[in-house]
Amino acid sequence: MFGINKKKKVRRERARQFKAESTESPVRALIKKIGLWPAIVTVAFFALAMVISLSGDPGIPYALNQRIDQPIVARVSFGVDDSALDRSNKHSARESVPNYYRVNSEFIDRIVGERELSAMFEAAQAPTLEGFKEKAREYSWNAHDYVYNLLNNANEATRGSFSESLEQLKEDLLLEQTALPSDQLKREPPSTSVDAIIQMPGTDGGNVADRRLRTVELIRISSTPALEGRVWKLAQRFSQQLRPAIREFLLEVLSKEPILVYDQERTQNAMIVAERNAPRGRRLFEGGKPFVFPHNRPNEEGDGNLDTGITHAELAHLHAEHNAFQEFLASDDPSAIHAREQRLFESLGVGAILLILSISMFAYVGLYQPRVFEVRTRSVAFAGLLLVSMIAIRLIVARLPHAEFALTPVLLVAAILTIAYPPRFAAGVTVIYIAVVALMIRADLGAFITMLTGGYVVAIMLNDIRTRTKVLSVGMLAGLLVMVTSFAFGLIDHQEVGFAFRRAVIGAGSAILSALIIQGTLPFIERFFRVATSLTLLEYRDANRPLLRRLAHEAPGTFNHSLVIGNIAETACNAIGADGLLAHVGALYHDIGKIPKAEYFAENQEASINRHDKLAPSMSLLIILGHVKDGLELAKEYGIPRVLYPFIAEHHGTTVVKFFHHRASEKQPQIASGKHDRQVDEAEFRYPGPKPASKETAVLMLCDGVEGAVRALAEPTPGRIEGIVSQVLQARLKDGQFNECDITLRELHLVEESLVKSLCRFYHGRVAYPKGDGSKDEAKKSKSTDRSKLAG
Repeated sequence: MFGINKKKKVRRERARQFKAESTESPVRALIKKIGLWPAIVTVAFFALAMVISLSGDPGIPYALNQRIDQPIVARVSFGVDDSALDRSNKHSARESVPNYYRVNSEFIDRIVGERELSAMFEAAQAPTLEGFKEKAREYSWNAHDYVYNLLNNANEATRGSFSESLEQLKEDLLLEQTALPSDQLKREPPSTSVDAIIQMPGTDGGNVADRRLRTVELIRISSTPALEGRVWKLAQRFSQQLRPAIREFLLEVLSKEPILVYDQERTQNAMIVAERNAPRGRRLFEGGKPFVFPHNRPNEEGDGNLDTGITHAELAHLHAEHNAFQEFLASDDPSAIHAREQRLFESLGVGAILLILSISMFAYVGLYQPRVFEVRTRSVAFAGLLLVSMIAIRLIVARLPHAEFALTPVLLVAAILTIAYPPRFAAGVTVIYIAVVALMIRADLGAFITMLTGGYVVAIMLNDIRTRTKVLSVGMLAGLLVMVTSFAFGLIDHQEVGFAFRRAVIGAGSAILSALIIQGTLPFIERFFRVATSLTLLEYRDANRPLLRRLAHEAPGTFNHSLVIGNIAETACNAIGADGLLAHVGALYHDIGKIPKAEYFAENQEASINRHDKLAPSMSLLIILGHVKDGLELAKEYGIPRVLYPFIAEHHGTTVVKFFHHRASEKQPQIASGKHDRQVDEAEFRYPGPKPASKETAVLMLCDGVEGAVRALAEPTPGRIEGIVSQVLQARLKDGQFNECDITLRELHLVEESLVKSLCRFYHGRVAYPKGDGSKDEAKKSKSTDRSKLAG
């Protein structure tokens, strides 16, 4: 009974576990499948991409000379500075300033003073008429006889009356309104004011309040009838006998010089103040109404205008409307609250699409390039590259008028991804990344296809940089296709040909600029992402590199062995679509760790000397195993690319050093039966690894194993070579040395065939020479020479 209950309990537990697994949430199942760290990277990238997409000034989607099909409606009321209106307001303000005058007091004093009327009275006291006339000629008077007779016989009463008349004349002249015509004044622009302002002199030497007159009341000194009327009134202050002479005198002097003198300095200062206080020239636009129109609309006369696209003034209006709308959104207006709600919904839509793209991108990375997530710094660098370029694009779009300027960071990302990762993977990531950028900048179809064209060309064609001009040639090709694509979409959008061509040239220039940047920063990109382009690998394949020269000098046998391995490894990798150049260069450096103790390795030993004969197997094992560690240290010391490190560390994997394992087993004490007391564990004689993690290092392992085995054959016939290759491959396969890489059995078969062909070319058999007159020693020498040539 107890057993039955226990079975029921187990079944119920299994049922609950199955139910829990079957009802597991999709999110939890996805996280469990891809791992926690990739999920964290995806969420972090999405959050930061959202911040970048929604922050900053989005700018306006219009450019100078761009054609529009529909009128653009103002979202809010706004005003713009109108320079023409501002100049008009300032001009009107200057015109409205009245003319300022001051009374010519010196001229008035001269008229009534000692050189004029008063002097005339004193001169008339001369004893003779001739004396009076002589004095008149000195002062340029008209010496009338009746004036002389009247003034010469004047008594004290007449003298007092004349002096009183002079004082009254002076007062009248202070209020006189004779002036130069306004068109003769040094003023620009002329005054349109109906008034004139006169600065009156004070009796105490100071200034009294300004006197304002209507401009029409001023009397021009060139207007003889008006001047005669004024002179007649002024002469009424004198006796009837003197009036004709006084009128004649005043008419002559007042027609030559005005009483009111134009004050240019004061007028100019007033115009400056008026201009400064003039109302600012602004043009107001009402929200909800169009403010930018297509230029081919019919005007009031009924004829159409040539559509040259958005003008400078209209572009300024668009920027002003945009800035006003941004300020409006930050206000507490009820309409602004509604607009912010609409923007929130828009942001939610952007977030939803961006989340889908983020998940798609990093799921794609997890499926086709999982090594990105294996090292956290690598995944952070991958996401950081995309985010930094998004920030750059956001700044470019906000400050530059054309979206084509954003091509430079887009193509930089495509190029860096292609350099750091396989081209197919880089192309896929580039497509998703461009979709993210297009969403961020709200690009239209034309801009999206243009970016996609340039990015895809770079991602596909920049996969193998073997020459210094490869980057520039790819950049120029991408620029050409970008220019064609951009120009074509410009024509589709009915843009003016010049405008479409200008945008196309900007796109091409951005593509070429990205190529120049990549060309200059290529070494830093390789070092940062720990990759090496074919150009760098070709440089390190050169036998004159310091480390290879040292290998050839101190370990010539190992150097020759590496040369052979490099050739056959490159051929084998090319047969399965792997990176043959990388395998070749990796093979050249895979045994550099033998340099410090070159004499302990068979290929560098003389025929009769083997240093391991005097060493215990365990000590020999330490020396053999140490060449891997020594190789990594030498690689760091000489600064070779890190992409070559796996060839040094993985070319033996965790295989057994069989020679010394067998030697150690043979040296174990024997029991009576003849068997050894104990079997030596193979684990003690294995390389520390790691196992090959790439196809290239796996091929190198096979090449290293079969080359040494074939070289040891006495008669390397094709059949024997094929058998050796098959034996080594099967041994490595059964030993699990390929468990960490993605090489397939079919690819191993192709590698096997390639190795057999290559080794047969290197180690083919020789035809026996016929016996001749030569001695046996010479025949042996010839045979030894031939064998050494076969060995490379």
